[in-house]
Amino acid sequence: MNSYYLPGGLLLAFIISWFAPDTGAALQQFGLIPWMVVTIFLINGYQTLLKELPLSGQLWTTALIAVVINLFISPFLGLMTASLLALPAGAAIGLIVTATVPSTLSSGIVMTQLAGGDGVKALFFTILLNLLGVFTIPFILPVVLENAGTIDLSPWPLLKQLLIIVLTPFLLGMLGRRIIQLAPKHWLIRYIPSTCVIATVWMSVSASSETLKEISLLLIGSIIIGSLLLHGLLLLLCLGSRRLNHPERGEWIALMFTASQKTLPVAVGVLAALNQPIGVALVACILFHFLQLFVDSILASRLARVAKQTI
Repeated sequence: MNSYYLPGGLLLAFIISWFAPDTGAALQQFGLIPWMVVTIFLINGYQTLLKELPLSGQLWTTALIAVVINLFISPFLGLMTASLLALPAGAAIGLIVTATVPSTLSSGIVMTQLAGGDGVKALFFTILLNLLGVFTIPFILPVVLENAGTIDLSPWPLLKQLLIIVLTPFLLGMLGRRIIQLAPKHWLIRYIPSTCVIATVWMSVSASSETLKEISLLLIGSIIIGSLLLHGLLLLLCLGSRRLNHPERGEWIALMFTASQKTLPVAVGVLAALNQPIGVALVACILFHFLQLFVDSILASRLARVAKQTI
């Protein structure tokens, strides 16, 4: 059920937002979206146990490659893709913001495990990318958006926002584990982050429902092509990195699924901090999220079959 909860919930959120947007739009006006991101990282920090992370050997080289691909190269691939497809401002912002944010909080780890990779190392890459992303996003995103000719953005308010809604709750969550005696894998804790993502999308889409109803099928098709192209390029970079670094199979799979994926909650949080209409941009973020899960689930299944055949 857990694997279907998020995509099913996102689909339901879209339907409700489309036909009955008033409640979601009203809640969005109260500024609840940043609190959803805070809750997600609070839980993520609570679930993290540092002593379980492997912090030695060749892992640091692989981690450096993941950081370069996911946080430094990816934003400019997003700019290139948006420019190549001549996406309008809203869709371009959504794709570029998506390309700039770090890895998914759980999907990359799940895909790694399904493919027979090292889930613990995937967890390490995920935590590292999300913590470093707090400091890379505010300085890289303004440069990329300025080159795209969309928004003139100051890095400091965005850095402050990310410190408040990402880093601080993550650290508080880690400290809370020493006080609260609740299993990190308790069903309630497992479903809270996905529920917050669904609620965030519900409120954001509801607030932009009028704009969304004006999106053409041609634009949706362009966003889909751009999302597939961007994710495909990131996967190819991860594949090509094996020529520079030769990790064992489980570590390489962890690199591929974490460095090529992008987190929806942080993307929505960044969009909310831009103080711009985010309707079309949000659609781009959500479409990328769905498509990366679809592509990577197929890839993970294939890698799992290959692993069984070699045993």
